[in-house]
Amino acid sequence: MGRGRKGNGVELRDNSVRVSFTWRGERCRETLDLAPTPGHAKYAARLVDEIRRRVGAGTFRYADFFPASPRAERPEPAAEKRTFGHYCQLFLDAKGRSAEATKSQYRNALAFWKGKIGADRHIDTVTHAELAALVGSEPWSSWKLCNNYLIPLRGTFKLAARALKLDNPLQGIENMRRVKKLPDPLSPDESEAILADLKDHYPEPVWNYFIFAFQTGMRPEEIIALRWEDIDWRRKTARVERARTFRGTVKEVKNHEERDVDLAPRALAALERQKAHTLLKKAEVFHNPATRKPWHDERSQREQYWNPALLRLGIRRRRAYATRHTYATRLIMAGIKPAYIARQMGHTMQVLYTTYARWIDEADKGAEAAKLGAALSEFVPNLSPEMGSKKSTA
Repeated sequence: MGRGRKGNGVELRDNSVRVSFTWRGERCRETLDLAPTPGHAKYAARLVDEIRRRVGAGTFRYADFFPASPRAERPEPAAEKRTFGHYCQLFLDAKGRSAEATKSQYRNALAFWKGKIGADRHIDTVTHAELAALVGSEPWSSWKLCNNYLIPLRGTFKLAARALKLDNPLQGIENMRRVKKLPDPLSPDESEAILADLKDHYPEPVWNYFIFAFQTGMRPEEIIALRWEDIDWRRKTARVERARTFRGTVKEVKNHEERDVDLAPRALAALERQKAHTLLKKAEVFHNPATRKPWHDERSQREQYWNPALLRLGIRRRRAYATRHTYATRLIMAGIKPAYIARQMGHTMQVLYTTYARWIDEADKGAEAAKLGAALSEFVPNLSPEMGSKKSTA
């Protein structure tokens, strides 16, 4: 009969000491050939602590501690496929068709998590509480970095949960909340002042580029990837089918949906002027005038041209992306149908209404509010003062 049990995984029996611990989801018990003395009990407790530490780190080998146990005869190579690092690699392999910049971001994020969790650790030993503490205690520089790092981590644990039939320990760990910023468009006067400043201070291709940005609402990464063969001069459209990442590589457009953007007269005029600079190169429409090569990314024109122009003019600083918001809000305020604007911008109707709700509400100049009053007026009784003062007998 056993002499007693301690809560630290050590059990003192009549003639021996037994230890217990969890390994690969199993409750394991092993008997030590030791007398049940207080000193041996302390030794056994230290042994259990070391086993649990190695199990947590993914470095525990049964044969190192209990070579005579039947469990020690189980093949070890299979254990390698249960490590966190193994499933990180499976996730990266599954994303092989993603843009190179995206895969690079995933690799960086998973390298960060391997440093926190341990690449060789068995993934089925990682707990929800541990992950919640890791995410919550990390001094993230921004909500965006935190949420981006959670994307590949969720994918890794989702693969492991399906393969090993485990509960996903990331379940319930939410993205970091953020304050959603409103679009910050420029007024017509500000837009024209910026274009005039760019024309006065920089080579013509810079002016052409920003006119085209204001006139099409295309994303900066889409404009710098636009090629001459994408321009349909007869239909007066530009086919948007690729974008250039911050690493300079080309990827599919956002939402993986190509679209045709109708070109207004000023956009077509900018393209006509741009022909003299890049048409014969049969490559991208807009090149960096300093290098005479395609823009590597959208940062250079922002830092070298856009920001200095706003500073000279005393206009509150905005991202160059504000050209897109300016385009959208000007079309909305002009009364153009939201469905057409959404197609031009590559948005869904839901995104358009969510992002630009304020301007959509203002564009009707109170017409919808007037309709609301007219629609509800029939439900308001036309009571005389005398009737309104009488008490109900009901």
